[in-house]
Amino acid sequence: MIAVRAPGKLFIAGEWAVLEKGSPGIVAAVDKYVFAEIAKSGRIEVSVDDFGITGAVADFDGSELSWHGGLGKEQEDRLKFVRAAIEASLQYLGQHQPFQLRTYGKEMQQMVGGRKQKIGFGSSAASVVAIVTAILAFHGREIKTKGAKDTIFKLAAIAHYLAQGKSGSGFDIAASVYGGYFLYTRFDAEWLAGELATGGVKQVVDSAWPGLLVEKLEGLDGMQLLVCWTKEEADTRTMVQQMQAFKAANPTGYHGVISSIGACVAKLAESWQRENRQAITEQLRQNRRLLAELTAKSGVPIETGQLKALAEIAEQHGCAGKLSGAGGGDCGIAVCFDAPAAAAVTKGWKAAGLHPLKVSANQAGVAQV
Repeated sequence: MIAVRAPGKLFIAGEWAVLEKGSPGIVAAVDKYVFAEIAKSGRIEVSVDDFGITGAVADFDGSELSWHGGLGKEQEDRLKFVRAAIEASLQYLGQHQPFQLRTYGKEMQQMVGGRKQKIGFGSSAASVVAIVTAILAFHGREIKTKGAKDTIFKLAAIAHYLAQGKSGSGFDIAASVYGGYFLYTRFDAEWLAGELATGGVKQVVDSAWPGLLVEKLEGLDGMQLLVCWTKEEADTRTMVQQMQAFKAANPTGYHGVISSIGACVAKLAESWQRENRQAITEQLRQNRRLLAELTAKSGVPIETGQLKALAEIAEQHGCAGKLSGAGGGDCGIAVCFDAPAAAAVTKGWKAAGLHPLKVSANQAGVAQV
């Protein structure tokens, strides 16, 4: 048996703007994992613990994966990311051995009121990365080198992009593959759609992807990344639709804020590389102000009351605080360069009824365990 784990993600800066061509974001991989285990079998068999699905049998015809009877429509829909990951991997390999695959990601969930609730650490992206990596390793392919990770990224990005209905920036895939902190610019999605329509997966993976940038940023001495959960579930799909409507109705207002966010992130990356902690703090605060401006102008509930509260508590103690990801609930972060200040932020969050989480950066990215 081969087992791999893929870390989750946290967005540090550049939310919403990263969806636009050429606009950068800063992302971190975190130590909340999705695991995949793969072993020899007489047929393709899939179990997903998080969905309560055990031993789902499938056939692969060289192009598509089809499930045998016994799965309902809801279960098939929940397996769309798993299916896309298997299809992309096997199309790339060209030939395959049947396997038994199991995934689980309990670290991506918390119990709330007696039911499991997902936290926005990018579990679907991490699961796709874990599955792709496990299948490649099972078939004897290299998974550790930079070149191997580039292949894993492209396969997982293709699978995730298609399973999401040809949407998404791929930053969460990059976090799960490469690990650490990094500056990210998305690939040209129109180019990818065109290439997939006219060429095979292997040809697309072996090509250079226009627009794509993954540039490592070193972790800074004394920097503490704090994570806070609001218990609010974000409806990202609806928020994206609302933002697209705002963009269509007011392109000048939309692009004005988005370009300001992009410029802010570029300055932040430069300050990070220079290890200018004061400038990093100020630019993160500026990113937060710009996201609040986008909330006000668009009417999309990006910075909720709880996300605003956790950011203000961080700022009261000399740190930078902001939402992480699309907003609308879920998680926020604080970046501190002073241990007593970080402790005070955590205490303040608890006093405000918020929920600090134990989270650290993951440096390795996807790896065999």
